[in-house]
Amino acid sequence: MESKSQTRGSQKLRLVQALMGFGAHFTLNLLYLRRTHGLEKIDPRQKYIFACNHVSLLDTIMLGGLLWNSGNYPILVLGDKKVWDVSWLHRALSRPIGFLVERGKLNPNRINELEKFAAESKIFQLVIFPEGTRGNGVDVAECQPGIFYVAQKARVPIVPVFIENMQFVSTKCGKFHPFGGLKKVEVHFGEVIAPENYLNLSREEFTEFVRGKISDARPQAVPVLMTKSESMAGVKVSNSN
Repeated sequence: MESKSQTRGSQKLRLVQALMGFGAHFTLNLLYLRRTHGLEKIDPRQKYIFACNHVSLLDTIMLGGLLWNSGNYPILVLGDKKVWDVSWLHRALSRPIGFLVERGKLNPNRINELEKFAAESKIFQLVIFPEGTRGNGVDVAECQPGIFYVAQKARVPIVPVFIENMQFVSTKCGKFHPFGGLKKVEVHFGEVIAPENYLNLSREEFTEFVRGKISDARPQAVPVLMTKSESMAGVKVSNSN
């Protein structure tokens, strides 16, 4: 796959992505996004790899909208050609932002493709969904090795991202729920990972490391505090046993 730096780094491309950000805000984020956490720590002057959990094709648009509207663009998203080539709408949406590869197909040039994608970090914010397929929105699945080759070549900070509650809006196999997910989605940007903290890891160590960091970005359950009367009731039950 040829490099798209010259054409995609143009002012025209930046304008197109800015307009896409405007559209994403008013057609998706304004309706379904409840809150964003940690976006303020992202420096638009720095290039990153955004490693995100994956639930729906809308993940790309919502995350893109946040990055576009916060000045963190242009973006380039590593995607599956089969998924984004099914209709004219998919192709139109992916053309300005997608670096598409044929996943699930044996390809001896795959590492070379991933390294070309990584080289685009000189111009683009890279977005990758390392699980390789869409999950349930709660758990983070094992990361595929592709992100290892991207990170080793790009050598830029990694931002783990967890999109919470997207499953109430759209999933891989379920229908789109226009009302069920209204104002339920929250996007959590985790702590930025400097290259020196991951470059020495083996492929297996790195993929598990990234999976853990994405998991850490999701909200933790808040322990329920018992009232004094509930606590005393528990003591009485314990003593009676």
